[in-house]
Amino acid sequence: MRIFFSHEIDNNPEPEYAATIRVTATILGEDDIPTFTTLSLAKDFKDNENDECKSKEDFNYFLMEAGFNDDVVYDALVELIIYVDELTCPTSSEYSPGCALKVQLEIVPDYLDDECMAMLFVTNNVCPLCFVKLPCECEDQ
Repeated sequence: MRIFFSHEIDNNPEPEYAATIRVTATILGEDDIPTFTTLSLAKDFKDNENDECKSKEDFNYFLMEAGFNDDVVYDALVELIIYVDELTCPTSSEYSPGCALKVQLEIVPDYLDDECMAMLFVTNNVCPLCFVKLPCECEDQ
């Protein structure tokens, strides 16, 4: 599995979203694209001692229900935690306490190898990872 991360930081969030982390994960490659979203207080998400953080648990169950094995689920959760830790560390120039952080994950299962992705572009000129529309021969006509 490959995971592509992106994020958005709102420095002036609505009061109910201040000091929160929203995680949205999308599993690519399915006709019915599974999506997961959760919201938690930043302090709860960042607390490494907190194994019972609802957002982390929900993300874990989302991946398990999608059919990923325990090792893959664990690795994905660790990658997410590291990504959030790096964004929210005290030396961060982007993030400060009280901000609202939105993290997007685009998950590409291993069965979508490079050859599969190349074949996808034969029939579709929109990248499923970044949604950029690529030029196609049909537009030249």
